[in-house]
Amino acid sequence: MAEAKAYAAGTIVNALATNSGSAFALDLTTNVRLRFEDELKENVVYEDGKEVKNVIVDRVLTTINKKAVVEVESQIPRQSGLGSSSAFMNALITALFKELKEELNAHTILTTNARISLEMGISYTGAFDDASASLLGGIVVTNNSKMKILKWDKKRAEALILLPPWQRNEVLMGEIKKDVEFVEKAVREALDGKYKDAMLHNSLHYCSALRYPIEPLNVALSYDVAAGLAGNGPCYVAFGEVSELYGIWKEFGDVIKTKIVNEPADNLIIPEYLFDK
Repeated sequence: MAEAKAYAAGTIVNALATNSGSAFALDLTTNVRLRFEDELKENVVYEDGKEVKNVIVDRVLTTINKKAVVEVESQIPRQSGLGSSSAFMNALITALFKELKEELNAHTILTTNARISLEMGISYTGAFDDASASLLGGIVVTNNSKMKILKWDKKRAEALILLPPWQRNEVLMGEIKKDVEFVEKAVREALDGKYKDAMLHNSLHYCSALRYPIEPLNVALSYDVAAGLAGNGPCYVAFGEVSELYGIWKEFGDVIKTKIVNEPADNLIIPEYLFDK
């Protein structure tokens, strides 16, 4: 049996508006265990101990014409904007490569993840930014169209995740693609390491386009933290000196205290051609 993990991803810049994004790895994991079973007629998948149908597992294993038992355990809230699908796909592909005794090439894992995400309609952009942070750790800025990493940074910081009581809203691409000046500015700021400014400008655009409250971010502005909307919501994330913000955010919903994780999720080969120099 092969085992692999990947991290949750917090958003600095959401890639939907411009196809360039930025994300950071959070110390919440999805773990996948996988073993081939020759006599199986279909794949068997357990998620947190319950047997389920999983079309992603079926799609990935179709490419090698094998059947497997797959066990999934995840700490990452789903449908929250924290890259749960990217993390699951990373861990699944990495475990599969281990079981096949293939090299763990980060470029191959990430591009496979992005292409399947696009093909299956899991992501609008392939979520190469979330996937890269989830697999490599640290902070990344990516060009999702080219599937290249523009910047890979390390930062040691505590982090918070706010899980509010409101539901995820519909993604209206027409609204997201309107007036993207704030998002373009946020990409430049992320490349310059101005993560607090980047998350604010990104969130001003996406909270408006996706119709989420800006108040959790307004209260964070007076603290030494970078804070913003997580992906397409409804969660919010922050990193920096978050101890005082923790109590403030508790007034908006449940809060998870975690940290940025800077180490890759596995013993990976990370080739130069993964990066756009």
